[in-house]
Amino acid sequence: MLDDLNAEAATRIELDGFQPALTVETSPGNFQIWIRLIAAGELPYPVVRVAIKRLAELYGGDPRAVSPMQPGRLPGFTNRKPKHRQADGHFPFVRLVDASGCIAAAGTNLVDEIKANLPAQRGRAQGAASETPPVAAVSSRPPAMEDFDALDRIRQAQEERIRAEAKRGSRPMDAFSASEIDFAAVVVALCEGVPRPMLEAWLRMRRPEKAAGYAALTVQNADRYLEDQTSTPQPSGRP
Repeated sequence: MLDDLNAEAATRIELDGFQPALTVETSPGNFQIWIRLIAAGELPYPVVRVAIKRLAELYGGDPRAVSPMQPGRLPGFTNRKPKHRQADGHFPFVRLVDASGCIAAAGTNLVDEIKANLPAQRGRAQGAASETPPVAAVSSRPPAMEDFDALDRIRQAQEERIRAEAKRGSRPMDAFSASEIDFAAVVVALCEGVPRPMLEAWLRMRRPEKAAGYAALTVQNADRYLEDQTSTPQPSGRP
């Protein structure tokens, strides 16, 4: 889903082969667009993440709303953001523009390109990290509190998601643990490009009660999970 597109972008994206499966006008002149990249099957989280970020950059979508789990607005309800309050005090209704459900003509090519390049990109990033000891990498650019605050927000979002999944029965209650939430947050942060040393420093600060190797092991396991997701489309059940 691409968020906060203007009318020109909504037209251009279709002409470029990314025909929307669903288009919703969230406020006058602003649109959310859902794109079906493949006809059937599952796509790995990292591939979807890269696809959304790339399309958002190309068409001017909201760069903060690029999670594969990003919720959209529901037609028939009002968009009650204060900036959209109208002169009469009312808020605009969210409007369904189109719901063709079509497959984007350019979707498969984009997916294939991302799958081909993602392992190499991750390999280069890991190689660069291995050339710099973690302590040196952290000290060369000390994590600021706003970095940790941003990671805290990622973790909070993952905690809310996992809690909701456990509540509706799609995740076992015994899988709703602090460690599972840490793991899910690190997976999302790695997809965002957060450096491994910064993630380890964040975990050490936020989870001082854990054993000395907990932070490094959590980041290592998240890395392996993403590698598995990149190489095979079957979901593993985490994060």
